[in-house]
Amino acid sequence: MKLTAAFFRLIRYPNLIYIALTQFLLQYCVVTPVLRYNGSEPSLPLPYFIVLVLSTVIVAAAGYIINDYFDINIDIVNKPDKMVVDKIINRRWAMAWHTLLNMAGVSMGFILAWNIGQIYLGFVQVLSSLLLWFYSTSFKRQVLIGNIVISFLTALSVVVVGFYERQIYESFEAIMSPAGRKLIQIIGVYALFAFLISMVREIVKDLEDMIGDAKDGCRTIPIVWGVEPAKRLCYALLIALQGLIILVEIRVGFAGWFWAIAYLLLFVQAPGFYILRLLQKAHLPEHYHRVSSLVKVLMLTGILSMIFFKLLL
Repeated sequence: MKLTAAFFRLIRYPNLIYIALTQFLLQYCVVTPVLRYNGSEPSLPLPYFIVLVLSTVIVAAAGYIINDYFDINIDIVNKPDKMVVDKIINRRWAMAWHTLLNMAGVSMGFILAWNIGQIYLGFVQVLSSLLLWFYSTSFKRQVLIGNIVISFLTALSVVVVGFYERQIYESFEAIMSPAGRKLIQIIGVYALFAFLISMVREIVKDLEDMIGDAKDGCRTIPIVWGVEPAKRLCYALLIALQGLIILVEIRVGFAGWFWAIAYLLLFVQAPGFYILRLLQKAHLPEHYHRVSSLVKVLMLTGILSMIFFKLLL
């Protein structure tokens, strides 16, 4: 039982649940209602869609394992009590699990892509796997690039759902149809939300982990630019996020979705301002850890807003 619990900690199972929840809500609360409203049906039946979600989640799990594999020296300083690799699961087994999960996730991606006749879509999981490897071995130790890579992959986990819809991959005429345009707009907004909020969380985690990162020679934003410039970048990202939400509120206001506006105000915008205020006061690792945890909650409330498309369309 101890080994099983350690394995689930290693693959960050709550984050994997976030990914799966995001994709299921996007498919069945946004994509399906939008298509049916415009007289179409989703391209992926449920069994195929489950394969897509599993492929994404398994590749992400492999990424978490390889990240911990190369972070042993950092984790000894930053979070010795939470270490799994080299403490409960030895490094050889960690690498073996990483390899097996990567092979499984990428294979599932290609099988799905082949079944719908769009084999090139299988390379999305190859790209994700490669970026996660290079993030763990190199990118995360460089200024900004590691933050951008993880934020890009977070957004990609949203966008990939749209890649498998005929209205997006079939033809230019399909893209320009009412359903195609609407899907691109909505998926684009959620992908941008995912990118911005992930960037904030990644920089806050860098602030939290500065001591261990510095000892391991990492050149993260707070180490190279300083704490205050790193925090100012977070402020800018949070303000950009607020601007995005305001634009969405204006758009859905014209559609009469006033309950959706109330939800965004109370559960997305207000927490966003609260996080900004907490970040301004933060100066200890435990303060940044609290901010990081609240950012994850904000991710969840943003994801749950997809339910309104199911209720109101």
